[in-house]
Amino acid sequence: MAHGDIMFFFLDDFFINLCVIITLTVLYVPLRSKLKITAMPFWQKGIIDGVLCGLNSVMLIIFSIEVAEGALVDLRFIPIMLIILLEGLFPAIIASIVVIAGRFLIGGMSDFSVSAVFLMIALVIGFQLIHKLYQPHQGKRTYIKAVVMIFYSNIVFTITMMFHFQNDYLSLLSFLPVYCFISFVGGLTSLFFVRYLGKTEMLLAKYKEEVSTDFLTGLQNMRSFEKVWGQVVNKAVIKEEKLTILSLDIDQFKQINDTYGHPAGNQILTQFGDILSRNIRSFDMAFRNGGDEFSIVLPNCSIENALEVAERILEDVKAHPFQISQKESIYITVSIGAATYPDTCSNPLQIIHQADEALYKAKHSGKNQVYPAKTSSPNEL
Repeated sequence: MAHGDIMFFFLDDFFINLCVIITLTVLYVPLRSKLKITAMPFWQKGIIDGVLCGLNSVMLIIFSIEVAEGALVDLRFIPIMLIILLEGLFPAIIASIVVIAGRFLIGGMSDFSVSAVFLMIALVIGFQLIHKLYQPHQGKRTYIKAVVMIFYSNIVFTITMMFHFQNDYLSLLSFLPVYCFISFVGGLTSLFFVRYLGKTEMLLAKYKEEVSTDFLTGLQNMRSFEKVWGQVVNKAVIKEEKLTILSLDIDQFKQINDTYGHPAGNQILTQFGDILSRNIRSFDMAFRNGGDEFSIVLPNCSIENALEVAERILEDVKAHPFQISQKESIYITVSIGAATYPDTCSNPLQIIHQADEALYKAKHSGKNQVYPAKTSSPNEL
């Protein structure tokens, strides 16, 4: 076979290596976000990232190019480089262990397999030192570090290959320049895809949060309420748990807006949202329905416990000086209606209507009070 044909197949195989890296990256980055791996404990996250990174490198070994008997050339260093740049040393160590084990399983016990152990150790140590000690002042630091790491990996790889090709340097020179070129292209392309996909996932998460979150108070909005309400009701019915909803309305909010202006009203809404958040349990849900209307969903909560929560909110609001400017603060009150399945309502689908009716009675009975559904008189504080 002519030298040109050999070079063609060599490039073709390296292109497959590059496709494998990009494909696995495109699959893993969104999956990592969906499984919320970043929120896991350090050790658990490191092990998962390391194992999957190592398997990525092992996959590259499977698609490697045999340039001599037992000598496999591939881009296995790239996942290791990426994991050190983006996640740190611990997952890189886990990944290198997986790669070493995979190399012995694929290639058996040979001089090249033993060399692979020292190669991985040298790469991990070198990559980590470059990552920690080399701090370029220019922009795009990650890419500059990647270039230095790839250059270092090529040096280590060349030294390793020279040891095995002592009597045939011409064979080494026949593929080494192409390997170095492809390693730079593959490494930088992979880094670009990882960073691009990471930014895309962050933007998607931000957009999802904005769609379901009220921009002013940080509470969930009506879109989110409509999404979760059916699930909450079904859970209460199936598990035979009590379910309470509180309907809240800031008293005389329109008059406050007219007197102090809408910016002051926005300040009040923001602080009011904070009060609601700090007075409910971690699994309770507070919503801004629109304007000055709010609701709180209390799963597995009786009417008695719900009234205690409502009264606590009532007192907190009444005692809180709402800052509307740097020099001025005002005091406000809130009216609250409460309804509970099955304490006040046998049909869970009627809870919202009941809570709204109770709120209406609280507003028209003097405001600044909690009114439970189906009671003849409000619980005034």
